Amino acid sequence: MLSPLTIFLLVAMFTLLALGWKKGYDFVQSRAPRQIVKFYFAYATFRMLTILLVTGVYILFISQSQAESKAFVVVEFLLYAAMMVLTLKNNIKRS
Repeated sequence: MLSPLTIFLLVAMFTLLALGWKKGYDFVQSRAPRQIVKFYFAYATFRMLTILLVTGVYILFISQSQAESKAFVVVEFLLYAAMMVLTLKNNIKRS
């Protein structure tokens, strides 16, 4: 079972990633709309590296069992899916 602090930190990380995506999208769209594709790829790379780094650090240094590691990855995957659905839903509404 994951601790409440771990879940809170995961939710905070994904909230910050989604907020960065939304603010960055708005900024690039208003200043240089032709560069939006580069922003998509750059931010997707940043987002994946961040998530992989957090996952690796948790599994290698913090997790105390394989079950805890699996629970962490499942929660992380669900939060990632929720973040993507919400950010894409917001982008579709504005288009």
